[in-house]
Amino acid sequence: MNYFRQQITHFFNTFSIYNFIMLVFGLPFLSEGLFLFFRQSFLNNLYHPLYLLLFAALIFLYGNFFSQVQSNEKGFQNFSLKAAFVSFAYWLLLSPIFFFRFYQLLLAWQPLPARMLSFIFLYRWKILPVIIFLYLIVLYFLYRMILVPKYLKQGKSIKESRKLSWQKTENKLGKQLLLFVLIPFAFLTVSLLMEIGVIWLSQFLIRQTSAMIFLVIYRVLQNVWWGLFFLYLTASDKKPVIDDSTTKGTIVWLGLTILVCLGLYSLHYAHAFQIEDANEPFTISHRGVTNRNGVQNSIAALKRTSLRDRPDYIEMDVQETADHQLVVMHDENLKDLADKNLRIDETSWDELKKVTLEDNGYTSKIPLFADYLAEANRLNQKLLIELKVTNKTKSTIVQQLLPLKEQLANHQLQSMDLDSANKMKQLFPTMKVGYILPLDLIGAPKTSLDFMNIEARTANNDLIQVLQKRNQAVYVWPVNSNRQMAVYRCQNVTGILTDDLSVFSVDSNRISIKTASILQFD
Repeated sequence: MNYFRQQITHFFNTFSIYNFIMLVFGLPFLSEGLFLFFRQSFLNNLYHPLYLLLFAALIFLYGNFFSQVQSNEKGFQNFSLKAAFVSFAYWLLLSPIFFFRFYQLLLAWQPLPARMLSFIFLYRWKILPVIIFLYLIVLYFLYRMILVPKYLKQGKSIKESRKLSWQKTENKLGKQLLLFVLIPFAFLTVSLLMEIGVIWLSQFLIRQTSAMIFLVIYRVLQNVWWGLFFLYLTASDKKPVIDDSTTKGTIVWLGLTILVCLGLYSLHYAHAFQIEDANEPFTISHRGVTNRNGVQNSIAALKRTSLRDRPDYIEMDVQETADHQLVVMHDENLKDLADKNLRIDETSWDELKKVTLEDNGYTSKIPLFADYLAEANRLNQKLLIELKVTNKTKSTIVQQLLPLKEQLANHQLQSMDLDSANKMKQLFPTMKVGYILPLDLIGAPKTSLDFMNIEARTANNDLIQVLQKRNQAVYVWPVNSNRQMAVYRCQNVTGILTDDLSVFSVDSNRISIKTASILQFD
């Protein structure tokens, strides 16, 4: 216990009050100002490659400040071009973590090519683990090279600096895990818990003034926490700060920095509260059920949900069998719902129609899409039809819809496969056709489709604004809590998919709800 107390005491002695204030108010002020400038420019279609240079300049500033704090120096004392370049490269590699919002903003307004995005989305569970693993390796080498700028400023060569840094950060495996994995993970966990806790506390707010003060305090606490993490990165092999004397001029400068930063936050949140009253989005029953009232995608659940709750749309899933029949089913394999290792695209309709599904305490047979569609039309219930495409069915499944063209007239189509969605739009030009985004962190492809269906867990304000700017409707899935429902209504999305339609009953125009929306999407 004494060891940890000594380490904590040593850590707080390794930086000056000046550097701490600059990290909490100075650099975040620049970052926030530049981010808001980017966002406003993009909203007004003023994107220019120069913005990338401004972003690079911000990273350079962080890198130089990092090198300065690491060496216990002020300003450009003992400035080294090599150290500055290495610090810039160091922070450029760290930027996906520290400046994630900038990348998200840039990718939302300047997305990658549609085919590349479609490929990433389709194979995300194979691609993302590889990217994360490779990035962790990069982070480990960054951790071992963390002292290079410090030694470069002392006049050592790059080769000597690399060698010294590698030696100084060479610890036993347990200590390396603590320094490289556990402590950063603890910082991240506390930050997330802080955000969750603040969102929960926001439900008690009833006045806009108190909500704004609440938001500013939270932002400052967030800056303090990430400032401490920044200082933790600089603290390796660092001696305590001996002289922390501050002049009157420095105190005035720091005071002005704090006031300007708090003023910016206050103006920003005052503007954020001027959002329009929440709209009434389409109510969409996810997989045709609400509050577990039947087997997902069954005709029985369709009837119960439609007759009792009358949603604007019922979302359901269509797949193609081995003998080219369209059936209503979400899972590609029947393991979960029927305890049978059968793939829909490898099994004939004659086999599938004998299978009994169990879900939510109910049983049902797999329905043909034609039968499900006929029942929906009889009930005058609109459908949001997802075409689930596999490698085996991609070339044929869209064509199977053509015989049902008349019956499909009042419904909407969507798919997670971009090529199939585009093909549906060509074959059914008068129908609303959309693309499902399974991962919203890297933007949405530019398409001529009518709407995008984005995942609630990774949705962000910039993506929603981009899609609305393109005049594409925005659907969100799945939203299953009253608070989450109200938050997305504040974003004025077009439709919300849910497993429980009762969540639409919450009032979305309360101050607490608007505060929660700002916390989640700002």
